Amino acid sequence: MTSHPPAARVTAWGLIGLAFVVSAANSVQARVNGAASEAIDHPIVAAMMSVGGGFIVSTAFLVSLPGARRALGRLFSSGTRRSLRTWHYFAGFGGGIFIFGQALVVPQVGVSVYMIAVVTGQTLGSLWVDHIGLGPAGKKRVTLLRFLAGVLAVFGVIVSAIGRGDAASLALAGVVYGLGAGVATSVQYALNGRIGQAVSSALVTSSLNFSMGFSLLTVFLFIDWLALGRTPAMPPSLIEDPQLWLGGPLGMLFIASATLFVRYLGVLVFAVISVLGQLAGALALDVLFPTEGTVVSALLLVGLLTVSIGVVLASLGIPQNTGDRV
Repeated sequence: MTSHPPAARVTAWGLIGLAFVVSAANSVQARVNGAASEAIDHPIVAAMMSVGGGFIVSTAFLVSLPGARRALGRLFSSGTRRSLRTWHYFAGFGGGIFIFGQALVVPQVGVSVYMIAVVTGQTLGSLWVDHIGLGPAGKKRVTLLRFLAGVLAVFGVIVSAIGRGDAASLALAGVVYGLGAGVATSVQYALNGRIGQAVSSALVTSSLNFSMGFSLLTVFLFIDWLALGRTPAMPPSLIEDPQLWLGGPLGMLFIASATLFVRYLGVLVFAVISVLGQLAGALALDVLFPTEGTVVSALLLVGLLTVSIGVVLASLGIPQNTGDRV
């Protein structure tokens, strides 16, 4: 951490505070998607509402901005195809899995349990991603500190599930899904780094992600319909229930804000603040606006604190070329 004049330090702490608030507010997306799922009793359609809304918003910006349109042209250029493999374009599948979990798991166990599991999965997934060099920075050595931090995070998520008492088995199922979704999103972030590096546009990367996520959820919908015989539900009216359609725009807001915060705070600082903010926001929602399946116990709080410590330790174990500039 380099030395800065007092005014710069005040600005940095102001940005850190704003990043924390925005990250905490991002937990609202999980609650919105969970509420949409409960309203129509169909988590796949609810997830498609969120991802589809994000795709519409991001594509509208993409079409209206000349620089973004030029970047879109680079997405499938010969030079980009040489630097990216075909499967890199499917990074958005991770987002689709994550959003589907919000609609499926949050109504059953609450925002906190799901977000704790996702964060733990991201922590573990990042170890694997760095080990195999999936991101644009290539292979990175996984330090002992990061490995131990991952173990600590796993312990925290187990404690959180145990804190559900009689509903521990239901929470455990949600935790398992959340862990998988966290690993999927860590892979998504790594692939997005490669796509963003190739096209130099976060907006193009976001639009591509939303489209791939929507495509995956469409496949889920047809499997659920044709193989399992469950008729798709009609989405709620945008005019009568606009709040149930806020998942996509909230996701876009977080993505756009993240680009700004990473630029001025660096990847390392924003990653830690983002995780802590999302966990704090999830806890606040479960305490102040609990759903039917929400149980806020002492063990849940212990698990949340344990995972938070694990995430901070994991971040400290990242090599110092991550762009930390505060």
